[in-house]
Amino acid sequence: MEELKWILGDDLAASDNLLDGITFDDVILAVHCNCRVISRETVTKQLFEILEQRLLDMNELLNRNIDKIAKEARKGRE
Repeated sequence: MEELKWILGDDLAASDNLLDGITFDDVILAVHCNCRVISRETVTKQLFEILEQRLLDMNELLNRNIDKIAKEARKGRE
């Protein structure tokens, strides 16, 4: 199986999400698996840990594709 490059126009489409969503199920599962004590604070902490990872992933995708994004955005302006 070929490894994905995560490049726009290669293995990503312009309609693909740059930032993956977070569902209630994602938070529930993370809290269930990672928190010995379940409280408002631990639920909030887990949510922000998920969000932080998603933001890191988004930044990686942006950095890999920023030149292609700019090129596509320029189309029709010349």
